[in-house]
Amino acid sequence: MNRTRIIPAIDLLGGRVVRLHQGNYSESTVYEERPTTPVERFLQSGVRRIHVVDLDAARSGDRSVNRAAREEIVQAAKEAAELQLGGGIRDLNTVREVLESGFDRAILGTAAVKDPAFLEQALRDFSERIIVGVDAKDGIVRLSGWEEASQFKAMDYFATLEQMRVNEVIYTNIATDGTLSGPPMDEIQAILTNFRFRLIASGGISSLQDIKDLLALNQSRLSGIITGKAVYEGKLDLASAVALTGS
Repeated sequence: MNRTRIIPAIDLLGGRVVRLHQGNYSESTVYEERPTTPVERFLQSGVRRIHVVDLDAARSGDRSVNRAAREEIVQAAKEAAELQLGGGIRDLNTVREVLESGFDRAILGTAAVKDPAFLEQALRDFSERIIVGVDAKDGIVRLSGWEEASQFKAMDYFATLEQMRVNEVIYTNIATDGTLSGPPMDEIQAILTNFRFRLIASGGISSLQDIKDLLALNQSRLSGIITGKAVYEGKLDLASAVALTGS
């Protein structure tokens, strides 16, 4: 059985479920007023892991805006699906709070880049419950809700993460996110070929064929495929995607 999981996304902005176009906060589409609505649909489709991003926290570090929405998602999942949360997790106390609040995994992005010592300590304290999110545009890692460029080339940063023995990484090519243009197959293949960490591919999924193409890479380290806009706009049948992978 293929170990790749289909992981639908819930992006929170102002308490509502939205999708951004190429990471642009001014180009957001609201899909649901209540964050529990997609959770219920996802569970009915057989999903066993859900990706949650707090966009307000990612942008400003303010985690209070979507606190109630996050709590509602945890309650709606009721341990039927694993939950992973990213956005604004920038210190160990926040990591601990996230993991104790019902989320199974914490995704570290901006803080992992800016403060390697923080990432190292998080890995020591929480091990496989830590995922590193790498978001890149034009090959350069982006920070703070994708609005700030770092000094790192993505492939160089992947090498650093491997040296730090990071277990799982989410990679998003920002140029494909929210575009339904298909995933960046060459990039994903290169990452899977050159590094040993488990990879979750994110961005651009538009159809069941995109899922099939990623699975055809036949890479055991492809641990997940995140999909968002395609599901919300009815272009991807989630149950069919889950059936392809068995998880």
